[in-house]
Amino acid sequence: MGTSLKKMTLKLYAPKGHYRANKALIAAQYAGVKIETPAFDAAKPPAHLKEINPIGKVPVLETEHGAIFESNAIARYIARLRNDVALYGATFPESGLVDSWVDFCTHEVEVPLCAWTYPKQKLMDEVPEATKRAKEDVKRALTHINEHLLHHTFLVGEQVTLADIVVVASLVDGFKHCFDAEFLKPFGNLVRWFSTCVHQPEFSRVLGTVTTPPMYSAG
Repeated sequence: MGTSLKKMTLKLYAPKGHYRANKALIAAQYAGVKIETPAFDAAKPPAHLKEINPIGKVPVLETEHGAIFESNAIARYIARLRNDVALYGATFPESGLVDSWVDFCTHEVEVPLCAWTYPKQKLMDEVPEATKRAKEDVKRALTHINEHLLHHTFLVGEQVTLADIVVVASLVDGFKHCFDAEFLKPFGNLVRWFSTCVHQPEFSRVLGTVTTPPMYSAG
């Protein structure tokens, strides 16, 4: 890692443990980049937050060259700091595949999964019809991922990339609060991949211990 990266000052403002912040923090573990995480109270955000982010939302990454906002933009920025680590893929075509999975995750995974997990976490009131629809949408997205992982160890290439980081970080709350063994039964490839990722030290240093439900035996 270059001297300039070692001297970089990066501050990430976000609620501790939020999946959107974890995307960048896991990427930083792989890139060997230090990110400061100041204590953050959503009820009393830093006074300068609206100055560095036009909409005043978090996460926000404060850098020496300005602020970067939106979780995927922050994660992409961190991934691109170290081309030698190949978080954005080992080739130009792979970088396009990484972007495809990141965008897929935003629209097909995060949106419906938040509608399912947020009521479980007491972050919003549950609307039964919305939860039912969210479960079906999540199941559809996981089916696509599971089918892809039938022939791949990771989402892109032969090692962890930003695609794996973003999708795994987004699924953690589902595994913690919503996915039981019955729901996961059709998704053996996905569970294998998820378990492989969360047991990597770069993931566990951010996420802690993440367990998966016991799976049904085949047959």
